[in-house]
Amino acid sequence: MIKPWSFIQNVFEIVTNNSFRLALRISRIHFNALNAGSSDAFVLALFNTFKPFHLTYLSKYSAWKSQEALQVSLTTALHDLFAQLRKAKINAWDAAIAVVYAKGTTRYLALFPNGHSPFQSGSQEDIIDAVQTLITTIGTDADLATVKADIVAFELLITTAINAQKTAITTTKTKSNDLEAARIAMCDAQYADLGSLMTHFASNRSLIGDYFDLLTIRNILQMVFQGHVKKQDIHNIVERTVAATDEIMLENDGDTELRFYWSNKKDGVIGTTFVTVAAGASATVPASDMGDVSTKHFLMVYNPDLVNKGAFTVEFL
Repeated sequence: MIKPWSFIQNVFEIVTNNSFRLALRISRIHFNALNAGSSDAFVLALFNTFKPFHLTYLSKYSAWKSQEALQVSLTTALHDLFAQLRKAKINAWDAAIAVVYAKGTTRYLALFPNGHSPFQSGSQEDIIDAVQTLITTIGTDADLATVKADIVAFELLITTAINAQKTAITTTKTKSNDLEAARIAMCDAQYADLGSLMTHFASNRSLIGDYFDLLTIRNILQMVFQGHVKKQDIHNIVERTVAATDEIMLENDGDTELRFYWSNKKDGVIGTTFVTVAAGASATVPASDMGDVSTKHFLMVYNPDLVNKGAFTVEFL
């Protein structure tokens, strides 16, 4: 299988995947850089083309953040109401009912057959069901009319809060989806600008980087490593924490057999657990095939050949 050509991968989309904040950063830096260079008619055209993508992303990001804050606020308010129900409210209702029907009487036990437990544990739906059951059990009992009114009012308050929170969650998801679409569009526009600037500054390529957030882009976790290992020598490829099931592609680009393994130090010698890849061959293996990744984080390669230098490519999939 031929690996994707790195030049056709949108680095802006890759680096901002799962981070709306980073996407805002690279969009703002690119926007400002184009604006600063707009005395060049070519750059001005790029600025005018990119501007709507940036402003759309900025607008949707602000809307998403505002909605996210609202959802947090409503969730906190709901949690506070349930905390109030589990302690102050159920205790107050119990005390008011016990004045009319003493604890242990048939009527009291009918109202609280399981004590306070149904009002204090279980899912939110279970707790609301307990409150509604209490309202139904009180029924038209005139002696409990006052406490029933308080229970009904609180049940309305808390169910209204639940509905508001659920609506907020749905709205936040919608705005998140809208923002994601805007992120992709902005990254595509920035990728197109990269191609245009490469054409425009083909003879002075050092200027291209001035228009992009290289600090963020260069902090992408490196996934592909290439190198050489001397005859009868070891080489530390990278220090990386991975899961046992993570797959790693090992390619032997040279003329000697190579053995890949994990070590607990960057100059650790090969042990009994390793993966051998023949000259000119490749293998995709789970990380655990090369050793215990829970305690060993240095990926190593050993070249047992007595004469030839080895060459390798390693890719974390």
